[in-house]
Amino acid sequence: MIIKLIPLILVILFFYIGFAYSSKSMSHKLRKNSFPLKDPVFQVHLDDFCRALNISNLQIKILNDKQINGLVAPDGTIYITQGFLDKYNSGQVSSTEIASVIAHELGHLALGHTKKRMVTFSAISALTFALSTFLSRVVPYLGSIIGRYLSQLILAGLSRKDEFEADAYASALLVKTGIGIVPQISLLEKINTLTGAITPKITWTMSHPSPIERVTAIKKLAASWVRHESKDQN
Repeated sequence: MIIKLIPLILVILFFYIGFAYSSKSMSHKLRKNSFPLKDPVFQVHLDDFCRALNISNLQIKILNDKQINGLVAPDGTIYITQGFLDKYNSGQVSSTEIASVIAHELGHLALGHTKKRMVTFSAISALTFALSTFLSRVVPYLGSIIGRYLSQLILAGLSRKDEFEADAYASALLVKTGIGIVPQISLLEKINTLTGAITPKITWTMSHPSPIERVTAIKKLAASWVRHESKDQN
């Protein structure tokens, strides 16, 4: 049985090594294209996060990119794009709203999503390769398309789950530091306007839930905290 699985294990290992190499390369490119965030207003929020998380230091880097985004690199560095900072400097985004993005990326980091994605992507890519090869024999040409589509659905579903988890972590951290969830919600409610993006009606093929879905989940989580707090007081 184990001998039969060796080809699949080798394919998974192949994709894992490839993903690890590309991740290392991406981290290097991000470091070269960024600089530390040095702003007294943001430093207050970062200090609050450090106290809440019991860590000594938290450095955020600004990525030289006009897109509006936040991300955590494979090496654990958190980035906010220059585009986001420009929106802050123009008054369209508040410091607490950007702090909610940083809290979200801290959630990805704390929950190990980056490492999990590396393993998951490698395994699913290997299975997709095997499935596409098999289906291509049954349904020529269409087999590989079906295999890739199924892979996309699985990866998108796992990615959306990670986003909800990172949002929940961010909500808890924001409440703990006294910022609260209002900035987190307000940013999500206007994020499409800021980015010019249009959320399709069908989101199950997307890597991120729609802003509406994320806001609904955050409000539901906050309501559950209120109920638990009421029970504790009683």
